[in-house]
Amino acid sequence: MRTWQSRAAAVLTIGALALGVTGCGKKNSDSATGEKARESLVYRSTWGEAEPQAKIFKAALDDFAARTGAKVEVTFVGRKGGESMPTEMAAGRGPDLFDAATDNLATWQAQNLLTPLDDVLAAQVPGEGKTVADVLPAAVKTASSTDKGLGLVPHTIISTAVWFDAARHPELASAPPKTWEEFIAYLDKAKKAGRVPIGQDGTVNFYNVYWFYSALVRANGAGSLKALSADPAAWDRPEVLEAARKVAQLAKGGYFQKDFMATKFPAAQDAWAAGEYDLNLNGTWLASETKPKLGSGAKVASFQLPVGGKDSVEVGTLGWGVNAKGKNKETAKKFLAFFLQSKYVSQIATAADNIPSRADVPAPAHLAGVQKDVASATATHRTYDEAAADKSWWNDVFLPLHDQLISGKIDAAAFVAQGKKKAADHIASRKS
Repeated sequence: MRTWQSRAAAVLTIGALALGVTGCGKKNSDSATGEKARESLVYRSTWGEAEPQAKIFKAALDDFAARTGAKVEVTFVGRKGGESMPTEMAAGRGPDLFDAATDNLATWQAQNLLTPLDDVLAAQVPGEGKTVADVLPAAVKTASSTDKGLGLVPHTIISTAVWFDAARHPELASAPPKTWEEFIAYLDKAKKAGRVPIGQDGTVNFYNVYWFYSALVRANGAGSLKALSADPAAWDRPEVLEAARKVAQLAKGGYFQKDFMATKFPAAQDAWAAGEYDLNLNGTWLASETKPKLGSGAKVASFQLPVGGKDSVEVGTLGWGVNAKGKNKETAKKFLAFFLQSKYVSQIATAADNIPSRADVPAPAHLAGVQKDVASATATHRTYDEAAADKSWWNDVFLPLHDQLISGKIDAAAFVAQGKKKAADHIASRKS
């Protein structure tokens, strides 16, 4: 679970000497006195002040202010502090720059709060002789876009994988399972040896659903999960039943820890980090979150869940959006190109322990496999296949239904039958 840390807010005003910068957009007009008006930028950040990302961004903004002479105001409000931002932005009172991610782009766009950022792609990354488009991989740009174009400029890539400790399980590092049958064979072998194959924080339903989501979308590609809320007939597709059977197989096989559905986060992932469980299906933040629990000799690594088919790889991004009603949109765009310098983006790896948005900037060692998976993918999909955007369906209908499947309370056929009916009811309720 992406940790929600500091809740405190700190307001920083950053300004310094005026120097030129290569970027996109127009400079502010000269004032009536003939002096150049000072550029401004307001950024409200939902990162906590103590988080590595906040420190990285503050340092980059300090440099940007010194380079451009812009007056930059930053507020670190934490996750809860951003809840009122959409309302404020809609009223024209919000920040120029705000944190955005693949999984909330659709929401921002639906509220008409996103400034299209395609022009930023042509901007030069200062001092590197490359444009923003040059340094961002195609899959990363796609994950950061809506049907209206680039919606955010990313600094971080997120994804999902099966995680293990290569120091404890070198056989997985040298020969990870390539098929579902090989995966089950590994689980059976681990169980026979007296180990718990998979750790699962079962009280977190959006972690439980990683299994069905990955089984379906990795095999069948983007749109295969999202379709289930929009068309009851989508539940009749054979691949939906097949993915459900895989989840049911895991539940029936006893591969999770005892009473896993009652396990409260982060108990299971911490136990995985301590070596009590072999595997954990989770996001790219797992090693960072469990670092205090990892043994001194741990060597975290990963492989993609092997389900065959298209082998689609999840690509999500974290980055910045520009407020469509902001007063300083052009200055915000300049900063986006400014930050993509390798000296800043590299800190996403070295300080924040995440995958940088630039393919030419190495990820931390434990994330190198996922970075390679993203770079070499022939098919990609966004986080949760964008199915979570329909919040009433996702939270109130689908996740509880999937919990019944993974807990073994219903079988795959019942999951499909109930899902089809619930989808029809959900669609009807929206029309009424």
